[in-house]
Amino acid sequence: MKFETSLRFSPLISTFLLATVLVVAQAPKAIAQNDGKAEVAQPTDALGDAASTEKIRRIPSETDDQKTEALLNSLAEQAGWFPEVKIAVKSGMVTITGKTKNAEQLAWLAKTADRMPYVVAVINKASIERPPVTDLTPAWNEVRSLIDHAKRALPLILIAGLLFTAFLFAGRYIMMGVTSLWSRRIENPFLLSTVAKVTMVPIWILFFYLTLQTAGLSGLATTIIGGTGVLGVVLGFAFKDIVGNYLSGLLLAFRSPFTKGDLIVVDGYEGFVQSINMRGTTILDPDGNFVLIPNSTVIQEVIKNKTANPETRLTFTIGIGYSDSYPKARDLIAETLKSIDGVLTTPDILIGLDTLSASSADIKIFFWINIKQSSGMAVKAEAISRVKEALLAAGFSLPDPSREIVFTDPLKIQTLDPSEDSVSHSAKKAEDT
Repeated sequence: MKFETSLRFSPLISTFLLATVLVVAQAPKAIAQNDGKAEVAQPTDALGDAASTEKIRRIPSETDDQKTEALLNSLAEQAGWFPEVKIAVKSGMVTITGKTKNAEQLAWLAKTADRMPYVVAVINKASIERPPVTDLTPAWNEVRSLIDHAKRALPLILIAGLLFTAFLFAGRYIMMGVTSLWSRRIENPFLLSTVAKVTMVPIWILFFYLTLQTAGLSGLATTIIGGTGVLGVVLGFAFKDIVGNYLSGLLLAFRSPFTKGDLIVVDGYEGFVQSINMRGTTILDPDGNFVLIPNSTVIQEVIKNKTANPETRLTFTIGIGYSDSYPKARDLIAETLKSIDGVLTTPDILIGLDTLSASSADIKIFFWINIKQSSGMAVKAEAISRVKEALLAAGFSLPDPSREIVFTDPLKIQTLDPSEDSVSHSAKKAEDT
């Protein structure tokens, strides 16, 4: 028996693409903790540390103020963040005025000034210049940042992609090996396919984890695997019908009420089983149409398997006249049926009087065929035709149903003289002309 072992990679490829996006987003953390930018302090109060209760032990001189002002202006110029900011120092009091676009950078300047040895207090009078609504600079900065991150993550993406491709090919051969291993114990192809796929689940999880580890997303990999249970509950509520059909398919595979090629009847649909997948059971009906029945319906409805026992009984009725011999008709019918290809001699052919109708004695005939070897419709049609011809050839009458008409009131019967009828007809014709 040859089993289907090909894999559908679309979900796996989608997962890999998602992982690639996550790599790009997380690249700065995975590559380096420091991206080369200066540390920016958290914003402080506009007055700096003016509220400190520490006593001022020395009054700064004018020379101290000049040194402090020169140093702060030099630091601001080197930073390049404050083209419109002015710094003035008098009597140890640092006053910051002007405009800037970044509050964090301004806070850094105020904090740095407060750390100077001859600074008594810091007065921050600078205002934050808000960008206009139409300013797209922040958006372009984010785009450039993403491009930069993508460039840094490109080697990781390539390595993870190669590893993922290798896992796909390895998974295919592992799937073939698992299927071959289970085929020694499982004969049902549907059950075999299900068990093989379930066996592959932890292997694919391991492959996915290793791919994320290679991409530098070990924390993300642990989070995803750890949150699989919660994700399963959420998806279970969202796709309960699909999950119900899938679980019903698993039950059908384990219970094996039918197999491929069986003729079954479920919920009024009759046909030969073609496959069982995650959604439903596919059958081929006698008209050549494929019918997909949801697995939840199959598991809940009564299943009639006509192929479980290939020997199927067929029946038909034929009527002979009351003057005909029933024993002779019975023997002739039995001999005729035994000569038809597809009619089994075991179990025995059963022939008996069924009803006495108005015009005939009806004989009911039961015979058996092997549904895997013969078509029930074709054999039955041949049997009816051959039995009819044999009975007619032997002189048996096959009467039609007769009808008796009963008149509740007496009928008036009038007899006409032929001569009178001819004369009246001629007179009527003369009048018409």
